[in-house]
Amino acid sequence: MNIITKRTQLSAKVTGFGWVTAAGYGRGRIGGSPLWQTGEPQPPTSVLKTLSGGSRFGRLDLFSQIGVAACALALEDAGRLEGAGSPETSKNLDLGLICATTSSCDRTDHNFYKTVQADPRLASPGLFVYTLATSFLGEAALRFAIIGSSLALIESQPGGAGALHLGLEQLFYGDEEVMVVGICNLFKREKTAAPFFSGALFLVLEKNQNGQPSFHATINCNPGKSGFYCNDQACPDILSIPAIVTK
Repeated sequence: MNIITKRTQLSAKVTGFGWVTAAGYGRGRIGGSPLWQTGEPQPPTSVLKTLSGGSRFGRLDLFSQIGVAACALALEDAGRLEGAGSPETSKNLDLGLICATTSSCDRTDHNFYKTVQADPRLASPGLFVYTLATSFLGEAALRFAIIGSSLALIESQPGGAGALHLGLEQLFYGDEEVMVVGICNLFKREKTAAPFFSGALFLVLEKNQNGQPSFHATINCNPGKSGFYCNDQACPDILSIPAIVTK
């Protein structure tokens, strides 16, 4: 992989991005960029009601809720949410999803273990379903007809550089036409400090505009330079991209 990427410039269009943090939620085309602060992120009910299978959304753990909601906002921003989950969408578009996480689903794991300690016979099956970092990726795949690559990466601190690089590689070498890449974290409140804020941020990357009237930015991973470039400005990871786009 390293030999190939040194010789080839990886590039994609950012056609949408969306986020859910303790400060609120939003997406690129309605202005602004995510504000990261302490507190509990709350997924927007207005977005959740539009999702396929939305009536079951309340059964998801909070880690999964903020991840699925941020994916929805990013896809909506890119004009890819309408019709998601329909046979027509899955036939005409190869869509993949890569998420980087530092917290993983630790909070859900601990809550499930508490039910095991209380009485193994009454261990919560509802919590058990979400005791993997990949659980919410499956939920998103069902709602948004994600039939391409689906992967969760564990990183030492939030940033999403690994997810961004893999997303670019998958667009260049894989079958996907669109990749949703981002971060999703849910930390314990008493341990939250910069840059370890809870929340989710996802970008929609596309090989080309695919009929979109506009795009936010161009992302490059240049063979002769280190790191990523967003509109020719150096950016270390996913977290830095919305601020560059909205300057």
